[in-house]
Amino acid sequence: MRQPLPDAAARLAVLERDAARQEALSAGDGRAWVGERDGEHPVVIVGAGQAGLVLARGLRRRGIDDLVVLDTAPADATGPWSTYARMHTLRTPKDIAWPTWGVPAVSPRAWFEAVYGETAWQEIAFFPTVAWQGFLQWYRAVCGIEVIGSTAVTAITPTDAEGPLRVDLDGPDGSWTLLARHVVLATGIEGAGGRHVPALLSELPRDRVHHTHDAIDFAALAGKRIGVLGAGTGAFDNAATALENGALSVDVHMRRPAMPQVSPYRWMEFAGLIENYGSFTDAQKWAFNVHLSAVDQPATQNAIWRAHAFDGFRFLTSSPWHRAEWDEREIVVTTPHGIHRYDVVIAATGIVADLSRRPELATVAPDAMVWSDVLTPAQVSENPGLARFPYLDDDFGLVSRGGSGGSALSRIHLFNHGARISQGMLSHQIPGLVGGATKLAAALSRRLFARDAEDLLAEYLAYDVPVGVHIGRRPESAVVAG
Repeated sequence: MRQPLPDAAARLAVLERDAARQEALSAGDGRAWVGERDGEHPVVIVGAGQAGLVLARGLRRRGIDDLVVLDTAPADATGPWSTYARMHTLRTPKDIAWPTWGVPAVSPRAWFEAVYGETAWQEIAFFPTVAWQGFLQWYRAVCGIEVIGSTAVTAITPTDAEGPLRVDLDGPDGSWTLLARHVVLATGIEGAGGRHVPALLSELPRDRVHHTHDAIDFAALAGKRIGVLGAGTGAFDNAATALENGALSVDVHMRRPAMPQVSPYRWMEFAGLIENYGSFTDAQKWAFNVHLSAVDQPATQNAIWRAHAFDGFRFLTSSPWHRAEWDEREIVVTTPHGIHRYDVVIAATGIVADLSRRPELATVAPDAMVWSDVLTPAQVSENPGLARFPYLDDDFGLVSRGGSGGSALSRIHLFNHGARISQGMLSHQIPGLVGGATKLAAALSRRLFARDAEDLLAEYLAYDVPVGVHIGRRPESAVVAG
């Protein structure tokens, strides 16, 4: 693991002074023009990982200071980077664009070079995961973003079409409620559904089955035989983690005959698509995502090498699981190529979209449109899983099926994986944040301005603060602007 420079603290202090200077020069952070009204906060952001923090920063740079940022994790452990993200490096190349909001000193590269040095930056291809978590915590602190941690949203309920959203919370001190004009769910890959565990694993003892997103006690897997269903990057990362903790053997099973060799995500990382994906028609968005699911993407090279470094690792292709049964001693897995016996299995099977599985959305889920509502039966049959994704408007907002209450639903914004089909890669994924956070921050600013337009106009018409103009010759000592 790379170690910080001996003078990293001093170098960061210099960087923070540079950030303050750049912030002043870039003329952001104009006067705060929208705030709490009758107990209603303009924006509540649920999730303080990379997406939530970047959006909060962007809103404040637009003069929207009255933000509430919440997270179920403690404030210093938000995001997946210290939990189920078990990779050694990010999957995104180090030089991807990052939304700096006019202050490049708070970019990932600036922080990394301050902590580890310019030479270290040249030596890496991908950002180390531990370093990324460190950067995000520093970013939160240096940007002055306060996070209410260890607090879960139990329900979001519209009061009426034009009234505030009621946000019910459960935290260390008990249950409480916030009122919000807009709620942004920056809740990552599970934000529009939950973990997918195939039905064939449902009859196995619960303590013998894990999902890659679970909090797995890998030390307890020492000496165990482990089968992994699925072969994405997470499968290899979990396999390697188990082997690093003393697992006897790990088999990764892939349904496909070979690992994909093309990563469509690398093609997507250009401004034209990031900024303009929303210009696709619904039919084009659907075709885009059906193809993406069909071709998938390969596991990252580093994850594959990490697992293959162990003699106890095997990678099995053309190996879907037909049955998985418990014989009172071990798990017996049947594949097209024979029987495999394991002590524990791990499902590297991703997530499913299902708004009703999210407690915070259960109240509104029945009225929220999903993609199957706008597709033909033939299109839905191409990929029923994708058809369950929420259908969002151009502001990442939910859309009402029936029209009634639609205004309120549109103020619940899914800045998470649920935006995949409607908005592309603009939500929780690092490459898309530069486009997504900019787009959503602008949309929230515009809608809050529209709500307050009459009050702002009245304030303007009543404005009568003299600027101090003096008639006559200019005094020698006077300093006059303009």
